[in-house]
Amino acid sequence: MSVVSRRKSGFLFEDSFDSLTLDSKWNMTPNDSSRWSLTDAPGSLRLKGGAEPLQLFLDTLTPMKQFVLDMKNSYNPKASGSTGGLTVFINHNDFFHVEEYYDATQGTAKTFPWLRLVRDYNTYTAYWSEDGVIWHIIGSEEFNRLAPKIGMFLNSSATDDYLDMEHVRVFSLPTLTVSNLSPGTRVELLDSTGAAVDSKTCRTSQTSIQFDMTQRPIPFTGSLRFAEADGKTTISSSDQMKMWGGDEYDFSPSPTLFFIDGEGNEVHLQDNTEEFLGHMLQGQYREVKMIARNTMHHGTFTGIQGVLTSYAGTDQYKRLVDVAVDQNGVPGTWGDSFTLPDTAAGKEQVFWTRISRETDPALIDKTTHVHFGLNLSAVYTK
Repeated sequence: MSVVSRRKSGFLFEDSFDSLTLDSKWNMTPNDSSRWSLTDAPGSLRLKGGAEPLQLFLDTLTPMKQFVLDMKNSYNPKASGSTGGLTVFINHNDFFHVEEYYDATQGTAKTFPWLRLVRDYNTYTAYWSEDGVIWHIIGSEEFNRLAPKIGMFLNSSATDDYLDMEHVRVFSLPTLTVSNLSPGTRVELLDSTGAAVDSKTCRTSQTSIQFDMTQRPIPFTGSLRFAEADGKTTISSSDQMKMWGGDEYDFSPSPTLFFIDGEGNEVHLQDNTEEFLGHMLQGQYREVKMIARNTMHHGTFTGIQGVLTSYAGTDQYKRLVDVAVDQNGVPGTWGDSFTLPDTAAGKEQVFWTRISRETDPALIDKTTHVHFGLNLSAVYTK
């Protein structure tokens, strides 16, 4: 059963600097190749000191009014006046910095493994972290400027001074939203082990909830579990998902699919997962009985439609695969799509898939498999 659909992704950008060329989204100022390197410290972008400040802007962030920018870095300034970190920049006389620096009074470097900058319109909030998961606030600043450039900087005249950027990730918001809920529905955020790490209940007159992701690994690998207000229905998203801050998910259950294997057993078809339907031992085609079942405790699926789609980059779904609704235990008219009747809780509908042998000689030489996808959609009403 499909339980959630992602209607909006919060992911904006990520760079681990593991290429020999710098991503074209970066804008280096000044554009001096002697001031940076992707090979001096493999897996990092090294910014080097010089006569003027070196700045690395991510120009796609300039028009964005909300985002979260994280940087993992290694910096060890040795002299007073040497600084590096994150920048919100208009010009050399008008900027806002999240600085790492050398503290001359204590004789130590004030640096952090991770820095975070959160923009919420004209408010910029800075954080630091040891592990990129647990964050501690540095402070906030109002910076009301038109079209600021956002990125990293190194301001050091010492040619042996450098800042290594190890990882950068950018996402749209520090929250994750789940919508299309009924009041009283409880949503649990589960980690990769299935343990609940947070829980929110949809309030009266509301249709959505939000999880605070500021103290979670990003991307967060896990799933969602839903408990309806009556306490009779608890369902989980079947797949582990990589979730980014700013992601928006809809609660959108759909029928659970099964097929009948060669021994007459029901086999559950997992969402977005490849499944082997069996061998074609003889004949030119094979017919597979399939079931769309409403496994909810209450509610009805309406408008159930199935459409064949491409899978594994082939066009076999057009040439070799057909589907049909069931008519008194046998397939009806074959085609590339079907519509099933409304299906109440606990009920099911039968349909059929017919897979023909590959006839293209060029493809037979490569594989005997037939690949296809099936997109099933429905509307869930309580």
